Amino acid sequence: MQNMNDIIKESMIANAIKCNYDESFETILNKLKKPELKAIVDAHGLKGCSSLAKGGLIERIKSTLADSARLEYILCGLDDVMMSDFVMLANETYVSVDDVMSGCVHILYSLGYVLPVMNGKEVVYVMPEVVKEAYQSIDQAALEEAKVRVDLVYLYMKALVNLYGVCEFNQLISVFNQYEAPELTAEEALNVLFCKLTFKGDVQSFGPLLVSDVLLIDSEMDAVALYDMQQDKPYYMPTKEEVMQFGTDQGEWTPQLEQVCKFISENICDDVNVAREIAHEMGVAFTYKYQAKLAFMALESRGIEIESYNVGQALMILLMDAFNYARTWESKGFRQVDQEATSLNDAQSNQVVVPMINPMKSTKVGRNEPCPCQSGKKYKKCCGR
Repeated sequence: MQNMNDIIKESMIANAIKCNYDESFETILNKLKKPELKAIVDAHGLKGCSSLAKGGLIERIKSTLADSARLEYILCGLDDVMMSDFVMLANETYVSVDDVMSGCVHILYSLGYVLPVMNGKEVVYVMPEVVKEAYQSIDQAALEEAKVRVDLVYLYMKALVNLYGVCEFNQLISVFNQYEAPELTAEEALNVLFCKLTFKGDVQSFGPLLVSDVLLIDSEMDAVALYDMQQDKPYYMPTKEEVMQFGTDQGEWTPQLEQVCKFISENICDDVNVAREIAHEMGVAFTYKYQAKLAFMALESRGIEIESYNVGQALMILLMDAFNYARTWESKGFRQVDQEATSLNDAQSNQVVVPMINPMKSTKVGRNEPCPCQSGKKYKKCCGR
């Protein structure tokens, strides 16, 4: 299967401008059709350009790309790999499409900062001189300081949507200001979000909320449903260590999840590293609307079968225990066991009860037998698909 960078490279090659790399920037822009120039203008969100002729669009693009303050804002949205590619493009006459390691080039192209042109029969990337000059005029120490701040704020955003699913800006500001200085404002938070949205999609804006991108994959209804479900529930206040964990996609590795990992390595997959990857994916499945089938998909995707019904049932019990100790979106980051401890009256309803089922006689789950995940479906129509 092709990775995203290969797909982007093929797209850039297919859309290469039929112009040699050493032509002037204006000559290269003149090779573009008016709708293509308008697309660059629109990507920058420039106003008052709808009535401009082709020449007017070219002049507006040139003046926009020469704006060092705008470029500095764009650069704050790059991660380290992307920034390395940008610097390489800024320091070379042209760069081969095979030398760019990140997918940022596609977005830089949409903004006009990089152009795919020709070097003979080879497609190469060129950064216009006007962009290189704007980059050279930027105070690099100030840029680095700004990037550190933007990355830190975004790490908190990512951590909180990984912890809560959806997060109000006031909660982001509250958590950030408890551990960091100077204080974060709503205006700065919005600027950081829009800056990062150019290159990152982990955190999305949904009305007045920060939302995990996975909630918007199919439709907006998952985000709405989760937000409605969370109403009148308090937010769990993470420690700074937890912010760092959730902000880097590691999440929380509980003793209960460690038991799941150990069981998998001893009974299902003897590769300890693979077992840990599987256990981590199963832990991710706890986050929102946990279903056993979602956890077992971590095995299915690797072509690993559970040979014994008893093994499947034992794994199910361990998974339910791990779920009780996981931080979930429905509970705004609280664990099931936290809710049990703080509400004795609701202890029975909050605790996940695992029904015990008598072992089947067969040593392997048959295609027509009940699925170990207790969905009520046959194995072949559920986890055995």
